[in-house]
Amino acid sequence: MKIVKNSLILLLFIIFGCNSDQNNFDVITEQENNSINQTNSVSVYSLEEILNGIRKWDTLRSNPDEILQYFENYNVLNLDMSQFPQGKDLHAYACILNGKLKFAVISEVYDQEIYQDSLINNIKIVDLHYADIATLSEQTYESYTFPLPTQYIQATDAITRIEDWNTNYENWLSNTILVYQGFDMPTYSLTAQNYSVYFGLKNNIAHQTVKDADLVFYNNNGVFYDTVTLQPPTRDRQKYYLTNLI
Repeated sequence: MKIVKNSLILLLFIIFGCNSDQNNFDVITEQENNSINQTNSVSVYSLEEILNGIRKWDTLRSNPDEILQYFENYNVLNLDMSQFPQGKDLHAYACILNGKLKFAVISEVYDQEIYQDSLINNIKIVDLHYADIATLSEQTYESYTFPLPTQYIQATDAITRIEDWNTNYENWLSNTILVYQGFDMPTYSLTAQNYSVYFGLKNNIAHQTVKDADLVFYNNNGVFYDTVTLQPPTRDRQKYYLTNLI
């Protein structure tokens, strides 16, 4: 009888133990899945690999037909602003790594020659992924008023830019003589949290019939931000040290 009892106890222990292990596995898997779209905390690439990736993009960006493939099934990236100095512009360099378009992101604080020996420690490689924007357009958004200067933009404007990219990015690429090398991203309105950053198209200020590539920041809680600028032209080349290395 004692043997049977002990066997039952052992069986229950195994069953509950397996369930517990399975629950732990699910949690870890979910965390891993969530981290896939986050900024890499530690670069898995050498500086030379990143520079070669930027060079590769630089040779392709004058040929829209060749770069079209790199935008298929991708419309968003994620940036964890806690990984960068607060309030300072970010430089996002487009690069081709492992045959895919990614962004090498570095704060303007470190994108200088004086940090040449530690550049790799301050570059975060960001992957692209796809997100269904139907969930964005179906929501109701409040209208906010923030003190100037602010990067805040109205949700209707932000979603229009994002939808325009999703619908017309192929046409935009086909009619663009030279695609951007990267983006300058002001961050003065952003906090140390994760943002979904969507590709967008917006009207050129000087020529309303011309569209410019854009990035729209979303705080995942109803508020959108912008004011990114395309590079080139580069305002102060000394603050874009990586461009001097390619």
